[in-house]
Amino acid sequence: MTPAQRRKPFVPRGTTVVLYEIDPWREASLSRFLREEGYEVLLKDAGDVTPEVAVVDFRDGTGEVRARYDELRARFPEMKTVAFVSEVKSATVFPCLLLGIKGVLPATADGNELLLALAAVREGSLWTPRAVLSEWIDRISTLAVDGGVERAFTRAEQRVLGLLKDELTNKEIARRLGLAEATVKFHIGRLLKKTATKDRRELIRFLVESPLHPMGVRPSTPSS
Repeated sequence: MTPAQRRKPFVPRGTTVVLYEIDPWREASLSRFLREEGYEVLLKDAGDVTPEVAVVDFRDGTGEVRARYDELRARFPEMKTVAFVSEVKSATVFPCLLLGIKGVLPATADGNELLLALAAVREGSLWTPRAVLSEWIDRISTLAVDGGVERAFTRAEQRVLGLLKDELTNKEIARRLGLAEATVKFHIGRLLKKTATKDRRELIRFLVESPLHPMGVRPSTPSS
């Protein structure tokens, strides 16, 4: 660790953080630590205060925590967020980035790393491992190839996407579009490759939640 990393980031007076931690022991420890470092800490609910930043335990990624986070973001769209995940890797970081979370930390991160992450996101930067961020950028860039989402997918691929999101089988998609089932499989294979997803379920989740909203490009109905 460099001297710059050891230096504690400055916390402006009155900086408010909402802490949503599922483990009461961690909640007490983190709350005490953040207050000692100069943050004004609110537990789970911001009340009438507009928080600058949130620290959210996303180790399960769903359920009550996700619902509460969505409520907070709806009320405070300018709020920055740092999330704890069980392990920092693409499978845990990507969903956070899709939600607009700017900082992602492993649950084992120490206090200094948390302070650095909070400082980074408050200043408008991202805090996540460079390798994971690079993979994310590559994935997004693939979707925006040739200057736009509309050009990222062929007309045929867009039509297949429109039916994939309805959870239709390859056979059903082929029947709807008047194609051979093998052709549908070919298009899906191309889509998996373009989006770097491993299966149909991940493909649909990624496309629907992607900030580029490729699914917003309405597929054309089959021409007569």
